[in-house]
Amino acid sequence: MGFYSKFSEQDLIESYNNQIDYQGKPNKELLDEISQRSSLQDFQAKIEDQKTLLNERNRIIREVHQHYMNKSSKQECFSLLSSDILSKAEIQLIVNEKYVQIHQNVENLKVDSDTILYSFLGIFIASAVSSVILFLCIYKFTFLAALHFYLLIPAYIINYLIIKSVTKKTRDNLAVFIATFIATVLNLIFFIILIN
Repeated sequence: MGFYSKFSEQDLIESYNNQIDYQGKPNKELLDEISQRSSLQDFQAKIEDQKTLLNERNRIIREVHQHYMNKSSKQECFSLLSSDILSKAEIQLIVNEKYVQIHQNVENLKVDSDTILYSFLGIFIASAVSSVILFLCIYKFTFLAALHFYLLIPAYIINYLIIKSVTKKTRDNLAVFIATFIATVLNLIFFIILIN
């Protein structure tokens, strides 16, 4: 019983592809396992089928993205897409998934007046809460006072989590990133005041 005998077919395909990519050829033990299960030609045909399917899905995804950016509706996008490999149901699923993902990403990146307002609110809440938490840690564990600048890392994380929950957007949004940075700078100022 060889090393590859317990591998699933997908695991064998991944091992085969990795060995081709990194060593230039598969090892004998892997080829023996493939030969025991089927012929090498059938195995390579399955790999090519998977590559073709992946390339087709990626092509559809690129087209969906282009249609979204051109402000086409989902139905319009779906009607414009066709594939010899993927079924209409698979295409519809890809269109629905990608439209939702792209919309969420675009909304997350949008900097509007609400985002700016909530970011400013988040700056004050986050810097106050994280400063209180860290001051309590320093008070309770006095040895942390020597590491006060290293405490800016957890302060940044706390600030980000609070600002993220207030704005409902991630740090990919410029306003959230800047607000988190400003809140952390305020923490630094508070630490300097506390030390002096």
